[in-house]
Amino acid sequence: MAAALLVVHVLIGNRYGYHRDELQFLEDARHLDWGYVPFPPLTSWLGRASIAVFGLFGVRPEAGPLGLRLPAMLITSLMLLIAGWIARALGGGRFAQVFAALLMLPIELAMGQWLMYTVTDGLAWALVALCIAKLLQTRDARWWIGVGAALGIGILSKYSISFLLASLLIGLVVLPAERVWLRSKWFWAGAAVALLIAAPNLLWEWRHSWVTLHMLQHIHARDVRIGRANGYWTDQLKYMALALPFAVAGVVWLARSARFRLLLFLYAGPLVLFALAKGRGYYAIPGYIGVYAAGAVAFAQWTGRLRSRLQSTWRGVAVASTALGLVAVTLMMVAVAPQGSRLLHFQLRTSSDVRDQFGWREMAAAVAAARDTLPPEERARAGVAVDNYGEAGAIALYGPGYGLPYPISSANDFYYRGYGSAPDILVTLGIGRKDRQRLFDRCEMRGQFVKPNSVGNDDEEGQPIYVCWGMRTPWDVLWRTEQSFG
Repeated sequence: MAAALLVVHVLIGNRYGYHRDELQFLEDARHLDWGYVPFPPLTSWLGRASIAVFGLFGVRPEAGPLGLRLPAMLITSLMLLIAGWIARALGGGRFAQVFAALLMLPIELAMGQWLMYTVTDGLAWALVALCIAKLLQTRDARWWIGVGAALGIGILSKYSISFLLASLLIGLVVLPAERVWLRSKWFWAGAAVALLIAAPNLLWEWRHSWVTLHMLQHIHARDVRIGRANGYWTDQLKYMALALPFAVAGVVWLARSARFRLLLFLYAGPLVLFALAKGRGYYAIPGYIGVYAAGAVAFAQWTGRLRSRLQSTWRGVAVASTALGLVAVTLMMVAVAPQGSRLLHFQLRTSSDVRDQFGWREMAAAVAAARDTLPPEERARAGVAVDNYGEAGAIALYGPGYGLPYPISSANDFYYRGYGSAPDILVTLGIGRKDRQRLFDRCEMRGQFVKPNSVGNDDEEGQPIYVCWGMRTPWDVLWRTEQSFG
């Protein structure tokens, strides 16, 4: 199953295009550091490694996103194996192990399409769950080293793993049978391992005034304000879909198990804490793997007590329902639709992640066409200024093919890369009218970017492209106040 998932991801890896967020990860991968404004460094490190590997075969990022996505493909395939291993640690036989992997398959099919921090974050949560399951199975305290390593990886992936850590500590305090671990030297050794792995990134944050925390506060306030945090609980029903009965069975099974009850805290704790913090629905997805594995074990145990024919019937129905969920995910958001097809039109209407994979090369071409309306002497010294990280990443990737300079943007880590040679003529995209009037003496519309397939995403369709002259504020003064987050 894992091998088949990997093959599918390879086959569809170049069908659409880079996701908006991948453009940011890609550009950060070209500027390696111990941290970045919107996220920790692990995802971009993996992207850099993938680019290097594919570069040995002459495959460049401009050719398509497949070369960047290899780490995500491998990780999501590995996640199916981890689900099976957790089920085995919980006492599940072959059917339970395979069914646990099958329950995770729709999530991993969707997640593995893009290299994002949700992939590495999911791996860290899964490794924590696996190590805790092995700890509870064997009562071997040395598994705390694995837990610590997984938490360290999680800190390098996405800081929301702090909700998992808090839930784990609550479980250790609340459950009398598990408090003994707090006195174990291996528990504290695991904590030291986690800190050792995370230390370079934490040092980077300290040196950058904890900029990621400021960014997360800004993004969270925006999400709450515009309603992105609404529907948290209905999102859980949507993400689980036909697998919901098995998740419920997993929750009940873990709650009744004196031996493995701590594993329930890795799901229920973050689920509640994210809700209290008004997090977005998908934040809780990494916690599913433990309850899915337990649900597979519970279902296998229940059907194992039935007569042969009933057992086969119930297991067949369960596998079929999960397969239906897989088909639904495929039709809604997996890159299988031909260009111009009704299926693609449906995906574009229903999935923002699909919409965010179109139009980036065309955007760079439109900016270049606007730049080319300038006379040669002005064209040579014109810069390109864009609003958000997706636009900046697209210009950084595709712009050199059109002779465009490196983009100027105040968004996220592009802010730290500065404003180049401080150009006095700028081709602008996504800069609003008020900002143009505030920043420049004169601006003229010289082009328009219209997205292919009549697709709309965070950028409006039919974006005007302006050329502006006469900076009213010196660049060094302006840049001190222009940092933005997104």
